[in-house]
Amino acid sequence: MRLIYSLIFCLITIISFTQKGQLIGKVIDEKSNNPMSYVTVSLHNQNDSLLITGGITNSEGEFNIKDIELGNIYLFKCSFIGYQSIFKKLDFSKSKSINLENVMLSVSNEVLDGVEVLADKPFVTYEIDKKVVNVEAMSNVVSQTAVEVLANIPSISVDMDGNVSLRGSQGFTLLINGRPSAMPPSDALQLIQASNIKDIEIITNPSAKYDAEGTSGIINVILKKNKLEGVSTLININGSNAANGTDYWNYGGDFLTSINKGKVKFNIGGQFVDPNRFRDIQQIRQTVLGVDTFRIESDGIHRYFGKNYGGNAAMEYSPNESNFLNIGLNVRKRQWNAAANYFFDEYSNDSLLYDYENRERTLRDFFVLSGSMGYQHLFNKDKDHYFSITSTYNLYDGKEDAQTEFFSLENDFQGGNRNTEFGPSNAIRVSLDYQKPLKNSMKIQLGARSDFGFSRDDQDAFEYRFDVGEYVRLDSFSTDVTYVQNVYAGYGILNGEFKEKLGYQFGIRAEYTDRFIEMTNSNLNATIQRLNWFPSAHFSYKIDDKNQLKASASRRINRPKTWHLEPFIAWEDPYTVRQGNPDLLPEYIQSYELGYIKDLEKGSFSTEIYFRNVNNIRARIQEVYDTNVIVKRPVNAGVSQALGAEFSFNKRVNKWWSFNAGANLFYYKITGQISGSSLDQETFTYRGRWSNSFLLPKDFKIQFISNYIADVVSVQGIDKGFISFDLALKKDFSEGKISSTLQMRNILATERRETWVDTETLYSYRMATPRWLVVALSVSFRLNNFSNTDKIKTEEGSEF
Repeated sequence: MRLIYSLIFCLITIISFTQKGQLIGKVIDEKSNNPMSYVTVSLHNQNDSLLITGGITNSEGEFNIKDIELGNIYLFKCSFIGYQSIFKKLDFSKSKSINLENVMLSVSNEVLDGVEVLADKPFVTYEIDKKVVNVEAMSNVVSQTAVEVLANIPSISVDMDGNVSLRGSQGFTLLINGRPSAMPPSDALQLIQASNIKDIEIITNPSAKYDAEGTSGIINVILKKNKLEGVSTLININGSNAANGTDYWNYGGDFLTSINKGKVKFNIGGQFVDPNRFRDIQQIRQTVLGVDTFRIESDGIHRYFGKNYGGNAAMEYSPNESNFLNIGLNVRKRQWNAAANYFFDEYSNDSLLYDYENRERTLRDFFVLSGSMGYQHLFNKDKDHYFSITSTYNLYDGKEDAQTEFFSLENDFQGGNRNTEFGPSNAIRVSLDYQKPLKNSMKIQLGARSDFGFSRDDQDAFEYRFDVGEYVRLDSFSTDVTYVQNVYAGYGILNGEFKEKLGYQFGIRAEYTDRFIEMTNSNLNATIQRLNWFPSAHFSYKIDDKNQLKASASRRINRPKTWHLEPFIAWEDPYTVRQGNPDLLPEYIQSYELGYIKDLEKGSFSTEIYFRNVNNIRARIQEVYDTNVIVKRPVNAGVSQALGAEFSFNKRVNKWWSFNAGANLFYYKITGQISGSSLDQETFTYRGRWSNSFLLPKDFKIQFISNYIADVVSVQGIDKGFISFDLALKKDFSEGKISSTLQMRNILATERRETWVDTETLYSYRMATPRWLVVALSVSFRLNNFSNTDKIKTEEGSEF
């Protein structure tokens, strides 16, 4: 009987072995013709670049990857620091064993020994519920911030003040490495240097695992990490003109040091930025009060400046292959100031009343502290069966001091206004997540999350009084607000695959909101307790190895922020006040998408058709408050609908030229009414991006990018479109250990930002024009102590 069992066991073993594939080869330095040891070789899913398996070469440069699942086409990658990465598609549906023979690595960009050098990771890749933008492929943004990076993505637009919109909405959620930001999204993005970003994930229809917050979805910024054993450092320094001659400059730098000692990994980083930005501003504002018409016209220069610096540290500890612990800390200090000088002409019924100079200055000082701790346990060392707990703490403490003073053209002081605001914001999050594989390639995910938020806002307004010779507090315009919001959530997801063709994911999320607002006038206190349900569904269908379909649907919510609800008047400048609205309702969003992805021989093509319906759409309208003064306040403007299509196409034309192009075309409609005034608007608009990359002799690389943005309607007016052109020249030195990039942005001075508001009682026009084109130089240094005894782990980030 034992003999029979032994024969059966041997037979099963032989059958199992024959169902696995094998990949062998040898890596050689093209210049010296010597074998290369400790080179990373890996197999990836060809659709989403997910790592499947891999290893490193031995002392003879040889590699042998075993136990490869047959019946699939993989993307083979061979990489080593300072060398051009090699990619090749391998078909294991037709072969059980593939011998690549000699794989030649070179610091140049040539095609060697039958192995094809494809584009280093496509500009955009797709997964079942998101698309991933490869920031490392964008040479034109290395000295800039995450805001300028996002401005190069067709799904995203950035206005003249740096506010980011995803598919036409600023109501998105920002994550950094999967964790919520302590700061408002647009402010946080201004602090992230592009040189520190690996990828940006755009999640327009998030699954039930993610927060339901956000009109248009989630932007997740993935920062660089190093996975090589030893000590390595990446240093970036950059400088540029400030578009205002030679008197002011932009400069900055950052570093990231990684210490990888097997079970323990440390990452330590720091950043410093000294930005200066100048723009010429032209404004016209006309208000109607009764039978009188008042108008102001102004011209001047606006400058943004300040100093931003900070540091971050993270530790990862894995005592074994089943348990992982990570701790992170991020501390930042931000000074973001503004100064402006405007010359005004003030009219009444076309008669000039006054002409004077207006000097403005705004000092903003913020302190940001973020901490996180996470633990994950793998059951039976299975990455698909795990339990994890994550906690984060965010502190955002800021103060603002804005002052405007008037002077006659003879430089005589005429008066002024001042507004101060300060207060901390605290947020704590605790998350529990569990995933378990089921039968027939199915998985179930369960999770719970609690968010605890507390903030306080102390705002005071002052007016200069000549009788006392100082600024006097205005009690009627000074307020204190305390804001508490707790959100308790739970979710469940079932996903799987049917016959290796159809991928599916169904989810449901419940969120309970408990919010209390306490104001100076207790009669205006507000409490909300609300339970909401958010279903989601995602599908992918693999037509064949080169064609794939995707579809998804979700429901989301966009809750009003603290400053949206404060019903008090606050002065922004002598001609603009703002006021919140305690009666605001949350926006509810239904979103649907259908996508198609085609894998080309040397590139890819994709398209997404989307529809978004928003109830209780929130918009900031402008109305006449007083003579030449407007008030800005948020309202629920009605219902908005957006129907659009996004297209992406990238291709390597030959050895020295590759390009990627993207476009977003959509129809946008608003149906609503306030105070008897219609807010109905509709438009068809579009934006596009075309990037060309060229490989030149001596390892020079040139990237030319053009962006076009058409006109876009708002609730009360229009934002004028524009076209811009950027150019970048990159050169690597010392076998890739030093990189330099020269950038020229807005090279034809065509990036003008114009906005109009036009109602029965208000006409407002504003144009902001950069003074010069911006020329920037950035240099990156990669330092390490790697030796032939170092072991290279499989990658989850950039190597430096």
